[in-house]
Amino acid sequence: MAERMTIRLHGPGMTSLHKTGLAGLYMTLKAFERNKIRIDELAWELHPDRVVLDWQGETPKAALQQLIERSFQIDHDGFFRLAGLDSGSPATVEQKHLLYIALLNTFLQFGPHRPTAAKRTLRYEVDDKVCLVNGFGPIQSYRHQQAVDVFLDNNGKFLPDIEVAGWLYPGGGQRHVVHADSKFSEPVEQALCLLFAPVGCVFFQIVASTKGRKARAALVIPQVHDLAVYAQLRLYIAQRGVVALTASGASDAALRFLVMMRGATLSAEFAHLTGESTPCRVITFGIVAWNEKQKSRTMARTVLPGSIKGMDNYALADAIFKNDWQRVKEKRDRRGEITEPEHHFIKTSAARELIADNTARGGQWYNGFADYMANKETRIRLIYERKELCDMVNQATFDDARERIFISACHEAWRRKLGKLGERARRENAAFSSLVNRDYEKLRVSLSRCKNPATLRETVVDFWSRAGSIKELHDHWQEVLSLLDEKNWRKGKDLALLALASYKPASKDEEHGMTIQTTEATEGEGNE
Repeated sequence: MAERMTIRLHGPGMTSLHKTGLAGLYMTLKAFERNKIRIDELAWELHPDRVVLDWQGETPKAALQQLIERSFQIDHDGFFRLAGLDSGSPATVEQKHLLYIALLNTFLQFGPHRPTAAKRTLRYEVDDKVCLVNGFGPIQSYRHQQAVDVFLDNNGKFLPDIEVAGWLYPGGGQRHVVHADSKFSEPVEQALCLLFAPVGCVFFQIVASTKGRKARAALVIPQVHDLAVYAQLRLYIAQRGVVALTASGASDAALRFLVMMRGATLSAEFAHLTGESTPCRVITFGIVAWNEKQKSRTMARTVLPGSIKGMDNYALADAIFKNDWQRVKEKRDRRGEITEPEHHFIKTSAARELIADNTARGGQWYNGFADYMANKETRIRLIYERKELCDMVNQATFDDARERIFISACHEAWRRKLGKLGERARRENAAFSSLVNRDYEKLRVSLSRCKNPATLRETVVDFWSRAGSIKELHDHWQEVLSLLDEKNWRKGKDLALLALASYKPASKDEEHGMTIQTTEATEGEGNE
């Protein structure tokens, strides 16, 4: 008996994940049309706000089986192949591996849902950089390919309600195994949307400074208002590579998606249809201490583009603190034979991670910089981002002119301190870099130890006074001093340490002297 099914984008019960999944179904059927692929006993209509499916057989079993077989495939190398992401040109190994990482960390995190063949080493090149993946397990099958058994009853007809597990809705499986009523189900139309959600959702690989194993991948779920327009955007993003689709956390993933949306050729149309108030949902998945075998939802955040006052500052940070390649030297055994070849991996920016989190929360882009400078790992990474921090300070927008004056005064005081250290090094025939490193750490630790406005004011004013008369302070003393009072002292601490980390050497001697080795950069760690 024929059955007509209309799935509306704005129908009851359609969450953002359902809408994104409906977009995935739309994209899949659109790809079939481009490639002249037919599904026996199934006809469809594609509209910007709905998808209509005509199941024309006595039962939908044969058509659903064929739809699933052609939608969810595996290529000859053991990678996932989603027909809806077919843009007309073959996907690169880089793009296929990104999708592999994304699905194994989100929808298909449970091993039995995607059994693999014997693990091997995967090697591929991106921009002349060799990427090496140890323990790559080629996919043999995955749960979406057996969805017919979930959607149909013994007579080959659609079940009225479909039981939902994690492979359909990550993190949405049975709440308590011993309680059957803690499961949840969806009407068949909405469950079909969830089935195709991996096609419509946007994925980012996560490489974080502060989150470690707790964030491996991010699932970005935008609010879809037009299926046709969103399908174009999703295909545009699917063609990006590992450099573009690696983020430092949930906030960074959401904001990078919004910046990427701005850069798409259809951005004006997409922005018009979504509106500035349209939320973008992002969920990160990673490993937690109580469950080492699966990837748990570790953070969920909703970002409202229209309410982000610092979006321009984040866009600037995204342009300045770019993802970069980290080289890993080759390894040899005692006989000189190569045991692991030279390879590369993507490295994200610690500063951009902080700026993204602050921007998503609606705070100042530098909030919490003092905490980053107190943490050993992030401090070392910030040392290597000095030039980019300087550019950010010079180009970013500050809410208050006092903040820029404060940083400028600290830069000038540190410049004069370096001049005195240079004179001392020549007079005593001492190593300039050692003197610089020691005073840098002394000042950094002193600022980090400040726990109230009084100690911060004493430390900063002493630092300024030793530099002599500073014009910025002479002209704006009262305004700047207010950043050290009871209300603003934490902001002043962040600004002081930001100034120290972002100082741009004025000469080659200063630049050489400030080449701080990581071992020296961690001196005094135990005293903070």
